[in-house]
Amino acid sequence: RQFLAISGFTVTAMIWGFAFVVVKNSLDAIGPTYLLAFRFTIASLVLAIIFHKRLKNLNKPVLLEGAVLGGCLFIAYLLQTVGLQYTTAGKNAFLTTIYVVLVPFLHWMLNRKRPKGRCIGAAFLAVIGIGLLSLKGDLTMNLGDVMTLFCGISFAFHMVYIDKYTEKHDPVTLTVLQLSVVAVLSWI
Repeated sequence: RQFLAISGFTVTAMIWGFAFVVVKNSLDAIGPTYLLAFRFTIASLVLAIIFHKRLKNLNKPVLLEGAVLGGCLFIAYLLQTVGLQYTTAGKNAFLTTIYVVLVPFLHWMLNRKRPKGRCIGAAFLAVIGIGLLSLKGDLTMNLGDVMTLFCGISFAFHMVYIDKYTEKHDPVTLTVLQLSVVAVLSWI
């Protein structure tokens, strides 16, 4: 059982990591917004078909909160994908994960959930890692790295709002809505 769990995490991490390389290579053939438009249109349509019965209870609050989630997700993926044109896949993946450190602090600011002491230490180490990875000799960063950092911030807001909105609404419905919003914004 433990072996299966570790294997599952390993495969998931590999798929997540390889996706950055695939997207980076795809950007040679298709622009970032079209890439997002196709990805999220397919995803939202497939999920809408699979979960069509759960979409019957749509109301204004669910639509609004799905739009907020979709907006955060669109900004995050747009910054990540465009940023990937100007940086390496490895740096893009690493810098994106700044959200892991930011989420507890955003919870503290927005929901009054104070982070534990080790979160502060982790944030400090993450900032040092970002600096070592991204800063050039003259202490500057390239455009892709900066865009990717802002992508991570948007992902952090997205996760905080997911936690808040799924307390009162069906997570599957919110998922379909947010993916649909990303698709529409990408086409626009």
